Order: sequence, then C-alpha cells, then structure tokens
Amino acid sequence: MAMTGTTRRRFLAATAGATLGAGLFVGPATAQAGGSAVDLSKWFANTEGVSKVTDARGQSRVEVTVGAEGNGGAFAFAPAAVRIDPGTTVVWTWTGNGGTHNVVAKDGSFESEYYGASGDTFETMLDAPGVTRYACAPHEAMGMKGAVVVGDAGVTLSGPSGGEQTPEQPEETYDGWLANTGNYHELVDRRGESEVTVEVGVEGNGGPYAFAPPAMRIDPGTTVVWEWVGDESYDVVDAELGYHSDQVAGAGHRFAVEFDGDGLSTYECSEYSDEGMRGVILVGEGPTRQLSTLSYAVTGGGALVLGAPFLYGLREHVRSTR
Repeated sequence: MAMTGTTRRRFLAATAGATLGAGLFVGPATAQAGGSAVDLSKWFANTEGVSKVTDARGQSRVEVTVGAEGNGGAFAFAPAAVRIDPGTTVVWTWTGNGGTHNVVAKDGSFESEYYGASGDTFETMLDAPGVTRYACAPHEAMGMKGAVVVGDAGVTLSGPSGGEQTPEQPEETYDGWLANTGNYHELVDRRGESEVTVEVGVEGNGGPYAFAPPAMRIDPGTTVVWEWVGDESYDVVDAELGYHSDQVAGAGHRFAVEFDGDGLSTYECSEYSDEGMRGVILVGEGPTRQLSTLSYAVTGGGALVLGAPFLYGLREHVRSTR
C-alpha cells in the first residue's frame, strides 16, 4: 500500500520492550534463504522439463507427485519446482511407479522413508522464506530432483541472465528506509491478529542480516514479538519512537512491543542497518495529522501491565518518491 502526500506528521504509541525469554518455536523444517536470487540451473541441469516454478501460494497444503514420468521412466517429481507460502505443508504422494523412492532434503532438514506403493505419503511444513533442494537418493543421478521455494525468495532456472528472477522491490520504500533491504518485496498484511512475529537474523542482505517479514501492517493494540533465529548479535531499535531491545546473540531470544494509535515505526538492527537489516511496522491507518490519547504497556514474562494514558511524540514524515 502506497501512502500519498508529500509531508505528513506521524506519531505512534510503542510500548517499552522487554525480554520474553527463550522458547523459540522451531518448525519441522527450515528453508535455506538468500539475499539474492538463487540459481537452480545447475541443480536441475540433468532433470528433464523444469522450465518454471509452479506458483502454489495461497494453499495451506500442496501436493507433489513422487514417481511421475520423466528422466527416462517414472523418475520425476511433479511439479519439480514449486513456490509456497511460509507455513505451508508439502505432501509428497507416491504413484507406485519407478520402484522405491524417498524424499530427502540436501540440507538435512527432512527425510522420508523409502516407499514404493501407490498412495504412500510423506509431509513436512516449511516455515522460513528461502529455497530447499531435495532429491530421491537412489535416483538423484538420473535427475530425480526437486526444489521448494518458500515465500518471495528469488530464484533463476537458467543461469544469472534468465529464468525467474527476484521479485522487484515495491515503489514504496518509506522515505528510502527500505531501499537497501534486499528481502523486502511487499507489505505483509497481519491485521486481525493480536500478536504477530518477526524473525530476527534470517538469511538476507548478504548473510544472516534480515528481518522476516521486513514490512507488515497491523491493527492498533497488536503486540509484535521479534524472535532471534540467527547466531549473530542483533538488536531491534526505533530511535525516534524510543524503543530498543538489548543487543543479544543466540537463537531463542524474544523482544516484544505493543503498538497503539495510527502511525509508522521504522526500526533497524543497529549493527547491520547499513547492510539492509531494517523493518517497518505500519499501524492502523498509518501516518496521520491527528493526535490521540494512547496507552503505554510493558510485556515481560507473559504479563501485560497497562500504564497511564499519555500523548506520544509527534514527528515529521517527509515522503520521497522512492
């Protein structure tokens, strides 16, 4: 969503952040992400008929056939390359053709048993944006390979100059704040949820230097929880609104802020901001010229303490064209 106008005042009530402790949720499988387009042309070099990535976003469960016709017999996955939303369950279903097959991720994140009967299935859920390559172990050399692309991760199927490319960055970069954020492709709409999560330290911007998603829209009163997934030392800082986490290394750390009112928070990891590790939280209607009375809250240890109402600071919001 692009905002109009050249100069706007904006304000936002942001609660003081607090450490929520460990207990990071880890999904059954993760995907290997990258800050630039992943070239799959070498991976599929001996695999017949892989000319596109099938778009299956919007589905909660996606089926891939095991033992489809291809590569000199029933030695193919169909579709061989598929794009899904984060959190989608992928179900591999055996045809019963081509003998015994299995499904094994090259990064070790999942592996099925060997099956040969029609109707056998194996499933896993992929949470993290990125690309996971997999194969049938006994028939990999014959070209029985596949890839699952999660979210908006960019891939190419025919070398650096061809095939599917990284999605273009949106025109709205919030006064250039996200202009250098390589994994920013859209404003994710999370309205209707009382608590949302941003992962800290996912692959992007040339290393584990990204927030995911980097831009989201929420309702007033929503709590945003940042969860560390990378192994570097990170923090979450919006200097203008005045909230900041500790600078901490290690997966499992959590930091939460409850937002109220209508406004825009532009936050960063202070250590890797120049690399593009930045984010945006658009609350309610976004930047507004009106003041409102807002509430202050602190989250910590699962508790929510409401303080006295107050007026949060007002600041100028000057938009550029990019």
